This record gives sequence, C-alpha cells and structure tokens, in this order.
Amino acid sequence: MINVSLIDYIGEIDGGVAVILSLLLNKEPYEIIYWFNPKNDFRITIEEKFYEHFPDVKDIYDYEYLVDLLFHIDTEVLPKREDIFKEFLV
Repeated sequence: MINVSLIDYIGEIDGGVAVILSLLLNKEPYEIIYWFNPKNDFRITIEEKFYEHFPDVKDIYDYEYLVDLLFHIDTEVLPKREDIFKEFLV
C-alpha cells in the first residue's frame, strides 16, 4: 500500500519551490522533501528510516520506483506546477 500526502509548502528556495510530503509505504510513514523548479530540475530527500527499512536502497535516486513516485506526486498530489510557481515564484 502506497499513499502520498502534501503536508506543507516550504516555499521558494533557489529559484524553485520546496514541499514537505508524507509517504505511507507498507503502513510506515516517511517524510519527503521535494524541490523542483521551472527548468524541470528537482531534488528529493527522504528520512533515514526509509534506508533502514529498505537496506538495498542506498540513495533515493536509486530507488527503482522513484520515477513512478515522482509522477504520482506531480500528477495526483500537487496542484499544477504553473499554479505553484505563480504563487511562490515572483
């Protein structure tokens, strides 16, 4: 079972927007920080206990379902990027 929820907007950082998300995976919650900008650059971090529960994953960028997770976040969890950028990037 996987569920992702938007917790809060951190706001503008380095020309992009950062958000705090909650990932519920196998009934275990993990906090995610997701940053993205208008150039489609992104950074993602997940709390350390994720790596304890998934010892084969050494870096979130190597997580085999990362592309699917990001797609879900961008299309189902967050509002349209244009709307986010209008609100936070001046």
